[in-house]
Amino acid sequence: MLNITTEDIAKKFGLESVPESVKRLSQLLGKRDASTEDFAKLISQDKDLTARLLRAANPRAESEEDYTTTTVEDALGRTGMSSALLLAMSDPLIRAVHKSFALMLKIELKALAPTALDPLKEEHVLGEVSFSGKAIGLVHLRLPNAFLPLLGERLLGLAPDDMEDEATANDVIGELCNMIVGNFKSNLCDAGLTCKLSPPKIARTEEFKLRVVDGGTSQRYGFCAKELDFFADLSVNPWSE
Repeated sequence: MLNITTEDIAKKFGLESVPESVKRLSQLLGKRDASTEDFAKLISQDKDLTARLLRAANPRAESEEDYTTTTVEDALGRTGMSSALLLAMSDPLIRAVHKSFALMLKIELKALAPTALDPLKEEHVLGEVSFSGKAIGLVHLRLPNAFLPLLGERLLGLAPDDMEDEATANDVIGELCNMIVGNFKSNLCDAGLTCKLSPPKIARTEEFKLRVVDGGTSQRYGFCAKELDFFADLSVNPWSE
């Protein structure tokens, strides 16, 4: 087992927080009495959030010119509040993934629709971290096995042979999961959705299903780089308490 801690890596690789608009959206989600009008007004103030919500409300459109749903209010009415939930929760996760890979691994990622990438049909690594508190949920990080030697070398300077030891590989993968989900959690806490993380669980699997926590909603995100393609899954329920 490696003598490494998330705190040690965090001191070396700082990660930025999410925009204030995303924090406010998360805070609204924590209020059970917030209205659709409240959400629409906030989302409309942020061009990026608006664009993402309209894309979600027009899944078959190839461009903005093809949109049949064109306002935030109509988009929320069509997709439901789950879209606002995923807008608030996915931004911290996507940012944490991008920053973790860029700062720790020197890998520049491009976010893609998961359908644009080939699914992981063979055995791959599944890292899982769950969180509980005012918000409950889980994050899955799905990485191809071929990526492990590069992960060990760039994160901790390990040789490829070191990553052939399953316990060592699990430690390295676990620390990557801790950094990503830890940054995600800090942003949720900043927004008033306090929660705590479970220790990461690492497995090798061929299963590729998207899980949903009780009462929550889920989404899969695809990431592409010259070194690898991989997926992150998020399932969350912000109204658990």
